[in-house]
This record gives sequence, structure tokens and C-alpha cells, in this order.
Amino acid sequence: MNNISELNNNENSYTMIKIVALLIGLQISRIVLKQSAFLFLSYNKFNDVLISMIIMFLLTLFVIYKSKKEKVSLDIFSYMKNKESKIYYVIVTGAVLLLIFTSPSFLTKISIETILPLLYTAIMTPIYEELIFRSYIWNILKKENMDEIKIYFLTTVLFSVYHIGYIDTIIMTSGFNHMALIIFIKCSLMLSYGFFIGFFRYRIKNSYSCILVHSFINIFGR
Repeated sequence: MNNISELNNNENSYTMIKIVALLIGLQISRIVLKQSAFLFLSYNKFNDVLISMIIMFLLTLFVIYKSKKEKVSLDIFSYMKNKESKIYYVIVTGAVLLLIFTSPSFLTKISIETILPLLYTAIMTPIYEELIFRSYIWNILKKENMDEIKIYFLTTVLFSVYHIGYIDTIIMTSGFNHMALIIFIKCSLMLSYGFFIGFFRYRIKNSYSCILVHSFINIFGR
């Protein structure tokens, strides 16, 4: 019995090392690709959002490919099989889209400069981050027979710490002034967001609900 328990602990430790390595790899890839792009493009807010969105899209495709290769379900639309649940999700999705396209930044001036940042923060970012944390990592840990409440807390902490990797964006927008304080506030905020979003994954059992909630938060957090 002790040998079995020790073997399970070793497997869980190995899985955690792989998860941390993946998260570090994603952030390093994002930073390297972004900084490489700015070798050929001048830095401004629009280019920053455009490049970030393209990179995030490519990394999302990588996560989907990795999950399929490893046969890890992403549970995006799980538990949406009956008519009532489908109607509910259609209504909520419509409400979120309505919020996006009636936001002040969109209505004030309709242009690519206003639309792109909105799409990046309210659509691309939620899809990317939720597929990583509440889809791929969540189900990797489930495959290790980890208790789901532990997965909930663990993915929330990882979600918070992961945002330290956006340090390049913090430096480019705010410089080095009060950098440690900004990172601390950001991680604390992401911890609270993570607990809130993760609750939907824990209770509803799919990541699409998390994408909708994450999108809703980002619309008002811009």
C-alpha cells in the first residue's frame, strides 16, 4: 500500500513538473515571439495588441494540438446535451457579445483601433487562458485521479502565478517603476478572478462557461 501511494505521489510530482514547464515555455515563447516581431515593427499600442493577439492565437492552436496528441479532453462543451442547456448557453453567449459590441470604447469610435483591443481582451484572452487552465491542465490532473477540489485550488494558484509572465507587458507600459507592487496587485487580482472563474468549472463541468465568465470580467476590467 505504501509503495502504491509513493508511486502515485511520484506520478503527481512528475505531472506538476510537466505543467510548470509548459506554462514557463508558453510565456517564454510569447515573449520571444513578441520581441522578435518588434525588431521589424515600431512599438505602439495597436501593434502590441495585434502581435499579442496573433501569438495568443498560435499558442491556442498549440494547446489544442497538444491535448489531442495526448488524448486529453478539453471539456469545452461538456454537459450541454439537452435542449434547455443549449438555449441557456446561446442566450448567455448572446448577452456577452452584446456587452462587447455595446461597450463605450466600441460605440465611441468604430475603427480597427478600438475593435481589435476589445476582441483581444474579451474573446482571444479568455479562450486562450481557459483552454490552458480550466481545460487542459484541469483534465491532466483529473487523469492523475486528483480530487477535483484540489484541482480547483491548484489551477487557481497556477493561473495567478502565470500572470507574472506578463512582466514584459508591464515593463513596456509602466516601465520599472513600482514593478514589484504592480505584479503583486496583478497576481492577487488574478487569484480572486481564478477562484471565481474556477467555481464555474467545478460546478458546471465545462470550460465554455469559464470562457464566458472570463470574457464578462475582461469587458468591465478594461
